[in-house]
Amino acid sequence: MRTLQDILYKSGMTEVHGTLDKKIHSISFDSRAINDGDIFVAIKGFISDGHFYIEKAIDNGASVIVCEELPKNTSENITYIVVKNSSYALGVMSANFYDNPSTEIKLIG
Repeated sequence: MRTLQDILYKSGMTEVHGTLDKKIHSISFDSRAINDGDIFVAIKGFISDGHFYIEKAIDNGASVIVCEELPKNTSENITYIVVKNSSYALGVMSANFYDNPSTEIKLIG
């Protein structure tokens, strides 16, 4: 379990609506995999837009929503993080959540 503030380091956030003082259990871009205390990252894809699943993620227990566009209806219990690029933010946040494991790799070429 990590704090939201630590996970967001270098994620490219532009706005924060809510508190950064939250304990995070997991990060996911699949609203069906969200549980209590998780971060849901809404990613725009070619076929589907994760922003359409923000309400579903909140219903499943998400405490933080990372998105490129702030939803029209927001909840005061949820922290909304607006970023320029959700895919990039997901990669950076995942690396931070798992203590940046790629820094330990020794590459010989």
